[in-house]
Amino acid sequence: MAGFDEQLHGYRQGHQLLSSTTRLAKADQDLIDRLSDVAGPLSPGERFAPYLTLYPLPSDTHYVVARTWQDFEAPRAGCVRTRSLLVPMAQWQTMQDLASIVHIVTEAGADQPADRRMLKGIASSLPPVEPLLGTELIEALFLEERGPIVVFDATNPEPLALRLMTALWPGLRRTFSMSTFARSPRTIGRRSFDLVFASKESKSRFSDWTGRRIDGKKRGEARHPWSAPIVENVLSAPIPSLKSLDLLGEMASDGAGSESALRVSLLWDDLRRKLPNSPTAALGMLDIANTRKARQIDLIRDLEPALIRSAAMAASTMQVVDAWRYLSTLIQKLKYPSMPVVKSIQDVAVNLASRHPRDTLQVISSLNDEPQNGVLVNAIADGLSQSLDFDLAEQLSRLESKNLLDLLFASVPLAKGGIGRFSAISTALAVALRTASDSVHAEAQERLLTFLVDDFHVEPARLLLSDLDVDGLIKQVLHVHAVNGLSSADMRRTLAERSQELHSDAVLRDAVLGLGPTPGGDAFVEATLCQTSTDMNWLLTSTKLSQKRRVELVRSLLVNANLQQLRDMLADPSILTRTIDVLNVLDKSDAELLSRIARNVTMPDLEYVTLVVSLLPTMQTRIDKELISRAIECALQLEPNEILPFTLDRLLMVVGEELNGSRVLQAGLQRGISAAAASRNILVFSRAPDPAHKAILRNVEEMAGALIERRQLDITIEAAEAVAKLLWESRLVAGNGFLRAATTLLPVVLEERGKVASPLIAVVFPPVYRKLAKESVFDFMNLMFIFLELDKCKSARRRLIDAFIHSEWQISDIAIAAVRAGDPVRILGRVARERGGEQVLQSLTSEIRQIPEELRDSVLDTLKELEII
Repeated sequence: MAGFDEQLHGYRQGHQLLSSTTRLAKADQDLIDRLSDVAGPLSPGERFAPYLTLYPLPSDTHYVVARTWQDFEAPRAGCVRTRSLLVPMAQWQTMQDLASIVHIVTEAGADQPADRRMLKGIASSLPPVEPLLGTELIEALFLEERGPIVVFDATNPEPLALRLMTALWPGLRRTFSMSTFARSPRTIGRRSFDLVFASKESKSRFSDWTGRRIDGKKRGEARHPWSAPIVENVLSAPIPSLKSLDLLGEMASDGAGSESALRVSLLWDDLRRKLPNSPTAALGMLDIANTRKARQIDLIRDLEPALIRSAAMAASTMQVVDAWRYLSTLIQKLKYPSMPVVKSIQDVAVNLASRHPRDTLQVISSLNDEPQNGVLVNAIADGLSQSLDFDLAEQLSRLESKNLLDLLFASVPLAKGGIGRFSAISTALAVALRTASDSVHAEAQERLLTFLVDDFHVEPARLLLSDLDVDGLIKQVLHVHAVNGLSSADMRRTLAERSQELHSDAVLRDAVLGLGPTPGGDAFVEATLCQTSTDMNWLLTSTKLSQKRRVELVRSLLVNANLQQLRDMLADPSILTRTIDVLNVLDKSDAELLSRIARNVTMPDLEYVTLVVSLLPTMQTRIDKELISRAIECALQLEPNEILPFTLDRLLMVVGEELNGSRVLQAGLQRGISAAAASRNILVFSRAPDPAHKAILRNVEEMAGALIERRQLDITIEAAEAVAKLLWESRLVAGNGFLRAATTLLPVVLEERGKVASPLIAVVFPPVYRKLAKESVFDFMNLMFIFLELDKCKSARRRLIDAFIHSEWQISDIAIAAVRAGDPVRILGRVARERGGEQVLQSLTSEIRQIPEELRDSVLDTLKELEII
């Protein structure tokens, strides 16, 4: 070994370092320089025995063991010499024989220069200290609030001091500071020494002392129950040590140097002795084990047999409420118990709950507040299930929702017996579920739904079913069927409602029908049917239904459907078609259903027309005529290859005077109707039976407007001739409507140079021309003609003939227009003045048969007057 460094301090023109084997950091050296001098001034002639000073350096690298002698050879009084041995801190903390260190500094004496000192192999023994003289100091150090201590007038303090320092555990020894003689308080920095011994004459210098004061000569009995083992181990044992008291290893692992490490170990030992007769001792021991920096799992495992006995003792000796509190506290303090302990505590709790069910329910709320009490709640639930009766069920139903749910979740026997037998629990369960979280709902589905099968289970079942998906609902329906054959009407209805919400009725119906016919199963299938397209489609396509039953159910759905349901149910064209096919139009009831469908359900025009036509033999009322009118409007919009003209003719004949001419004209000629369909419709209008024909003639303005909206005259020549015929006939029925229709059409006709405009010009020009011939000209005429002359008819004639010259119109139609306009000479004369006009007029003679018979003579007379023939 290299030995220990040391320093020697003494008087040399003041107290200073005389010799040293090492150089220290400034803070360390300053501290040794100060503490190596005597603490406080000496009285004249005062002498003292050599004393010890023990303390750590600020750098924490070394611990100082110093011996101080009074220097009588110094030139002035009150001087001292001090030899300070520097022990490396790590070595100091673990040394067993501190007396040997003290022997080194004492043996070297006050005069030898500093030198490196070696430990001798022979251990130094410490004399015992009378216990009564050290008991108060022991208690002050280890069992009372920590503070600096001064012991006055101790007879021989050094053995007591060395025994204390030797007994200290490493964490406390490294920070402990002590001096066996001081004339005044000693400090390291701002901290007082932990222990100093002083003469009684020095008491006045400790007047400001805030720490503990002890009379060194006073013999005191122990005041603490734990004093005796500490006194024995420190003051009487051959080798002072507290290790035998460190049952928890607290002192060995104490890095902060706290006396609480010893107190905790003493408390542990005290509780261990009380454990066989006191259940609460187990809780104290668990508190200690759980609050250590490193949780003492092994200690807890060693305690487990005693803990099991404590639990049983508490359940058998305590009041019921106190027993439950004890078990709750025990579970919480165990935190991670082994399975045998858990099982044993559960057995105790099951027995306690079974013996005292009502008292147990009184405390369930407080027990359930702690999350670690799940073990107890499970056991309580199992215990309650063993004592379940009507009164207990009523008491359970009055529990707070969380407590009731936790109990039901915790025990299958309690859930099965409570929910299955007592409606009060079922009602309370529904109340609890209404405010429960999603996670609680999910747990209830998993644990409780299987017990909800009867009518008095409907309310909680509805709440849990609302979260089920299709697979879960099928599983529940099949489960209920297996339990009671779906015999509970209210439960059937509730299951059916959820299936409708999930749109899974068809899947459920097929699943139930697959189990074979049963009254409850058949009733469930019927309960799942609603006025929806999905259900109607299932009815129409299911292979599990007989045709007779299918028709009955279809009729039932249709009869009980309101208008919106009817429309939604038959919105799909394929469903609508199959529904119509299922019903018999010759059956009066079915015919009424079909009429209702026709009135209220949107369907393709062709199917609608077909349906109405099939119902024509039964049509009697005004409402039926409205159906026919609508069918006409739909038929008019179909292409010629989709519907026969005969069908339209038949519909017009049936509707008769009820026909809305305005609507059918707009429907049949509106923009978007193909040219072929529009042309066909015009021909149908022109040959309509008399009552319908008159309705059309009264609304020629709508016809004219519809043709204008088409943006071009894309109808056939035959259709144009029919339009001309209708317009001309309307002059006798429509009054001014004819003039307005002609006025509307004329600009378009004048712009259309194709053959299709030719028959129309013969009808629309005359009434407008006649209107121009009057003195009052309505403004619309100004939009058609630019009147360059005062003679507005002249401008109209010029506009007509200019259009004719550049068109494919027939001269016969111009001649008709001229005669009808009442001015054939000037109109045809305008033609004659054009190049080749006379030849065109001459051709009239060969086309005279194309002119209505009543106009032929006027045309021939005009040609003669113009000298054309």
